[in-house]
Amino acid sequence: MNFNSIKKIVEVLLFSSDRPLTLKQMKDIINEEKSETGVTADIRNIEKAVNELIEKYSSDEYSFSIVQVAGAYRFATQREFSPWLAKLNKENLKRRLSQQALETLSIIAYRQPITKAEIEAIRGVNVDYIIGSLLEKELITIKGRAEVPGRPMLYGTTDSFLEYLGVNSVEDLPSLKAIEEIIKSGPPEGVTQSDIDFFEEINLMKTQASGASDDVNLEPKDISNIHELQNEDQKADREGDDARNEG
Repeated sequence: MNFNSIKKIVEVLLFSSDRPLTLKQMKDIINEEKSETGVTADIRNIEKAVNELIEKYSSDEYSFSIVQVAGAYRFATQREFSPWLAKLNKENLKRRLSQQALETLSIIAYRQPITKAEIEAIRGVNVDYIIGSLLEKELITIKGRAEVPGRPMLYGTTDSFLEYLGVNSVEDLPSLKAIEEIIKSGPPEGVTQSDIDFFEEINLMKTQASGASDDVNLEPKDISNIHELQNEDQKADREGDDARNEG
């Protein structure tokens, strides 16, 4: 099969998948069916196909593009269409976060790997329920154990976390110093007040978590991705958090 046919297969896989696909995953899918289809592909051709598709969909002619997140690729709509998509998907967005979970997640994101005790020292409250909720949502994972007495577990963010933010790695997380400057000069197009409130909350958490690195650069366009993490059934999480604290 010629290269153009392989590119069409790659395009179909990316279009149809509900999760980002890596080059290896696409290669395995294509080659797994080679006995029936006679089609094979290697990483080099798949990567070339992806790059050509990225260039194709970068045109203003399309309302979507192919982006790389967490080391994989997926189709994504342009940010200017987010208000209508938010309305369309309102009932299906069940993995959003409460304010308490958002604060805890921001601490983990900027201080990882970090122990539960360190998180509680920053937040000043018990985080057992929130840690469990973030683990269940696959936004954080256990990264190992700290080399201190009791060897407590260390937590860090996951690829799912990167997918929600639309970034390729934790190194691409926004710089809080840059965010502060952008907010002072006026928010970029497409950034809502809720986005600004979210980043100000992270900045507060980061200030309290002294010693965290702040070397990451931020482009203004990066801000609008993160508001998707907010506003999950806040009452349920709040009640669970309060119940833990009272206990």
